[in-house]
Amino acid sequence: MRQMLALLALAAIGLLGCDLDLERMIDQPRRSTYEACDVCPGGTVMMTPPEGTVPRQPSSGPGVPGTTGEARGPDGAYVQTIPIRVDRAVMARGRSRFDIFCAACHGRLGDGQSQVAENMTLRRPPSLVEPPYADYPPGRIHAAITDGFGLMRSYAAELSASDRWAVVAYVEALRLARRAPLVGLPARVREEAAPWLR
Repeated sequence: MRQMLALLALAAIGLLGCDLDLERMIDQPRRSTYEACDVCPGGTVMMTPPEGTVPRQPSSGPGVPGTTGEARGPDGAYVQTIPIRVDRAVMARGRSRFDIFCAACHGRLGDGQSQVAENMTLRRPPSLVEPPYADYPPGRIHAAITDGFGLMRSYAAELSASDRWAVVAYVEALRLARRAPLVGLPARVREEAAPWLR
């Protein structure tokens, strides 16, 4: 007990002798990104990353529309086709990302039917599988995910460019499934769907 009291007494004496200036945390010296700097290589605060730095986001190839995030081609028009190879793995990734980031508002089927959508009174999330949004080219959907659209915020921080294209591919699949005529489906699928359509 005596040791504890001695430690407390020393701590109190130490604090009384210290000049604590907590306001210095508010007014710390700092520099802006492009500000000139005499001691920094290159003369500015923003420097080139050191040789061998690993990028945070993987690159799919510079200069190819869509692979580095561009939703528009060289002519400024939205990309009309998905610029990555779409296979089963891409579709699975797109569905996974859609279910995590998009389905809460747009619904699991992309039809705008969800609990969150019902509670949004200002403006409901639109159906992605019905006009006019169903007629948007893939580049425009990608741009909406990247930049945000209306009340929807940008998801560029959460989804890499390739993940955004995977989501676009999955939305395209939802659109195709929605527009597919029952007569054009295989007999087994028609039989399975018949009870649900009554």
